[in-house]
Amino acid sequence: MNPDGVLKNNKIIPIAVFTNVSNALKTAELLLNNSVDILEVTLRTGIAFDCIYEISKKFPELVLGAGSVLEKDALKKASDSGAKFGVAPGLDLSLLKFAYSKKITFIPGVSTPTELNTALNESLHLVKLFPASNLGGPAYIKAVTAPFRMKDFYLIPTGGITEANILEYLNTDKVIACGASYVIDSKLIDNGDFDELNRRISKTAELLFP
Repeated sequence: MNPDGVLKNNKIIPIAVFTNVSNALKTAELLLNNSVDILEVTLRTGIAFDCIYEISKKFPELVLGAGSVLEKDALKKASDSGAKFGVAPGLDLSLLKFAYSKKITFIPGVSTPTELNTALNESLHLVKLFPASNLGGPAYIKAVTAPFRMKDFYLIPTGGITEANILEYLNTDKVIACGASYVIDSKLIDNGDFDELNRRISKTAELLFP
């Protein structure tokens, strides 16, 4: 996977929590119908790996990732199930080295200058900033990246991203895309409200791809 190209084209990573496979497949289809070809399935439910497997088989054109990756076994299982990349909330160097050894695209999370510096010293090119809004939003991103301006890297702010603020984040230096769960709200998915889900995905696509 070439993550830079995928993220530049989409500008967003929709983040989903699924409780059954059929809803996962329907959500994946709606994303692709609206020209969004990336999805992060969080490993917060027992069915998550099955969802990744089934989506990857039915929609191979969708760049599928596993989120909330906390352990090596989970990262390997997600990759074996069809995930093209893994995302973590924090910076676990042993997990990062494991991803390198298995040649799995892995995006760890940071929240401080020290963590960002550690990540960059590991030759990371893509880093998640989490929880973005709680840390201070775009203003914090500008401040925390200022000392590292000459480094070649991109940030993916996640946490508190909404329709109202996503463009402000995307217009911030070093931000390549945003991770966001508002686009595919788990309540809409669980309630089977796919009309509203489609409306929300479509509206976000129109906002990002005018």
